[in-house]
Amino acid sequence: MKKLLLISTTLATIIASGQASAQDDAAMQKRLEAMQAQMEAMQREMKSLKEQLAQNKAQTTKIEKATNEIKAHKTPENDVKISMIPAPKFETADGAYSFKVGGFAQIDAGIFKDDRKDHPDGTNVRRARLNFSGTLAKDFKYKIENDFAGNSSTLTDVYLEYAGFKPTSITVGQFKEPFGLETLTSDTFTSFIERASTNLFSPDRKIGVMVSSYGTIDPLGAWTASLGGFGSGTSSTTSTDDESRDITGRITLAPIADKTQVIHFGVAGSHRIPDSSSDSFSFSSRAENQLSSASSDLAVNTGTISNVDSVNLLGLEAAGVYGPFSVQGEYVRAAVNRNSGVEPTFGGYYVEASYFLTGESRNYNASTGRFERTKPMWPLSVSEGSWGAWQVMARYSNLDLNDKTILGGQLKDTTFGIRWIPNNHTMITANYIMSNSDGNAVTPNDDPHIFLLRTQFDF
Repeated sequence: MKKLLLISTTLATIIASGQASAQDDAAMQKRLEAMQAQMEAMQREMKSLKEQLAQNKAQTTKIEKATNEIKAHKTPENDVKISMIPAPKFETADGAYSFKVGGFAQIDAGIFKDDRKDHPDGTNVRRARLNFSGTLAKDFKYKIENDFAGNSSTLTDVYLEYAGFKPTSITVGQFKEPFGLETLTSDTFTSFIERASTNLFSPDRKIGVMVSSYGTIDPLGAWTASLGGFGSGTSSTTSTDDESRDITGRITLAPIADKTQVIHFGVAGSHRIPDSSSDSFSFSSRAENQLSSASSDLAVNTGTISNVDSVNLLGLEAAGVYGPFSVQGEYVRAAVNRNSGVEPTFGGYYVEASYFLTGESRNYNASTGRFERTKPMWPLSVSEGSWGAWQVMARYSNLDLNDKTILGGQLKDTTFGIRWIPNNHTMITANYIMSNSDGNAVTPNDDPHIFLLRTQFDF
């Protein structure tokens, strides 16, 4: 009986336990199913979030792209740089475009100590020029300049230069032909009031096209080379018709081209053909002053030389700078080739020396083979006791227009000068010229002395 009761109790316990286990399994299954449902819901939500993020990213990319496009087409307020020193200049931030206003004026006064001829004393606005220059699309440079002196209006420089082939450039328009160190030096940077009388041979400004380049060759130093073809234009030695044709070139070499030490050599040549209607040339010069424009005030003059086939020019130049001391000289030869008649050869030369009492040096540009602006080390300031730059100079020039039966005269000028440069953009120069001419001059054996004073400013 006891055994039966024990067995019954055990069976009941097992059955009860099985029923509990079955209930637990059912509960567990329900929990697992609930968790799975939650996980599936979370997966769906994550998928939705990923899709939303992808859409947001695509939208952000579109917005950024549109913003960049707007920025690319919009000009920022600070895209243009403006400078007013010493004149208005406008330039884009990348330097691709610029516009600048510039100019200069030279006011002269002169007194003659007459010899055989009565020369008029007087005053003169020698030059009064205004120009516009700048850059187009980074590689194009332009300049337009007009001279308002002498109660007239005359275009001087009008050209476009392409500099995209650096260091080679191509220039088209009206500008100076590449001939002569003193001729190519800017009117505002020459040491003396007027260029030497030999300048009459230089072709000066003509309309044409020119290719120029520069560089350095070891151990020879810095070099420049220019070659151009030119047509009509105006200069001191032009033919009597605008339809002239010139081929002109210049090569320079500077073995030393430091800030305070320079050695410069140059050679230039020009083949000049006059217009076919007149076939004529003439050469003339004053005693290195321009106080009068009258032809009667010329010192030497060949008159019109007819039946000219061509004129060949040869120019040699040299210069040196050693600290404040500098020397410079040129020789020019002009051979006239004629269809009939004698074929004269004219020539001339000058030598000059200068010294800066205040220690400055003449500023040489090796990439152009010419001298540029000299800036005073101590600009004028009365309160600080500085008085700008002071330069003394002397020059001798000899021009001979006599050969064969063409007797235009010989002119010899000796000039002493002093130049004061208060600041970078103003200058006062005084020259004393002792002129001497021969018996073939316009006024034979006329030897006046001339005192010239120039006030100059540029911007």
